[in-house]
Amino acid sequence: MSVAFVVALFAALLAGAVSGLTGFGLALISVPLLLFVYDPQTVVALTAVLSVFINLAVVWDSWGEAERRLVLVLLPPAFVGVFVGAEALAVVDPLYIRFGVGVLVVFSALLLLREIKLPKAETRLGAVAAGLTSGTLSTSTGLAGPPIVLLFASRGLPKHAFRASSALYFLPISLVGLAALLYQGLLGAGHVPLALALVPAAFLGKALGTALLSRISEKAFRTTTLGVVILTGALGAATALWALVLG
Repeated sequence: MSVAFVVALFAALLAGAVSGLTGFGLALISVPLLLFVYDPQTVVALTAVLSVFINLAVVWDSWGEAERRLVLVLLPPAFVGVFVGAEALAVVDPLYIRFGVGVLVVFSALLLLREIKLPKAETRLGAVAAGLTSGTLSTSTGLAGPPIVLLFASRGLPKHAFRASSALYFLPISLVGLAALLYQGLLGAGHVPLALALVPAAFLGKALGTALLSRISEKAFRTTTLGVVILTGALGAATALWALVLG
């Protein structure tokens, strides 16, 4: 067993655990670890496959807990946002977008940690805006998760509903992403066996995360999810700033 495969198994296990607990965050955990041992195209392919499997598994065991109507409001503007984000890349340097969004995400999450709700979060307009922003950021910066997580946190969703709704939202998003990779020829035959070999480790991690969910308090869950968002925003802003400075 190669060192690369051992690192990949650990990445899948840890990413599965975070996703099993929160319903999101798989790419945030898996991508940095996998980049130590695989090229970027392989990492994107592996993450796309694992995201579909783990989101499907979480949705399967939490369907009745999801805020399905809210997710249905989020998805149409998110799909529109995917095309908006792609168009934005033609006119704006994605590094500037990533830096600005990263700073805004960290600031918003810190406000939520202090129990300050985001404006319009309880309204349909707020949900539409979150979905549109998430879709736009998914193709322009790769930061699709924070707008949805911030919306759910601002609405005060209980941990089980939060986890289930997150996974239900990100499942179709991950399916579209996988289809795009297939269409572009970026998911090769060599990627599939490796991805499938990592699925059992991701499922084990998912089971561990699900077990942990019943043991932590609502407050600890909220702190954990917002902590993941802060980490996402901080890493996004830091990597963008580093690239801008070097450029």
